[in-house]
Amino acid sequence: MKNKIKHIMSNKQKTKGQAVVEMALVLPIFIFIIIGIFDFGRSMHCLSNLNHQCIQAARAGTKRIRPLVAKNLFTSTTHPTVASITEAFWQNQSPMMPIKSYNTDNPDNSPTIEGWGANSLSITVSATYDLEIITPLIGSLIGSQNKSGKIRLSATATEKKE
Repeated sequence: MKNKIKHIMSNKQKTKGQAVVEMALVLPIFIFIIIGIFDFGRSMHCLSNLNHQCIQAARAGTKRIRPLVAKNLFTSTTHPTVASITEAFWQNQSPMMPIKSYNTDNPDNSPTIEGWGANSLSITVSATYDLEIITPLIGSLIGSQNKSGKIRLSATATEKKE
């Protein structure tokens, strides 16, 4: 009887140790997956918001200021200025996306605007954003060309002028 009790007790201690080892092996993988899902959600939010910013800025640039001027005339006096297009872009910025992470050649990190003030039928607004990855090791694996640990997101919107 005593041998059976000792045998049962030693089996319980072995299974407790086995559970701790299994948890130690599985827990880092589980945490890695959770943080990866969080990063994926952040990247989807930033990409959709960047796209929304470009669309709203392009829409702001296509509205005609003077509706009585000839409909086939597209000049800088008939449509909004670059400053108002840029302002519309920044009005739709997510609080999660700091201005310093936007990538442009412009000193104020404003988006690239094409077709403004010209006799063009449409306006194109383009912007890029560097999103810093939180998940360890993933940033070094899928980082952008010149910045490790970051993913470069880009969006472009083209709207026809009114």
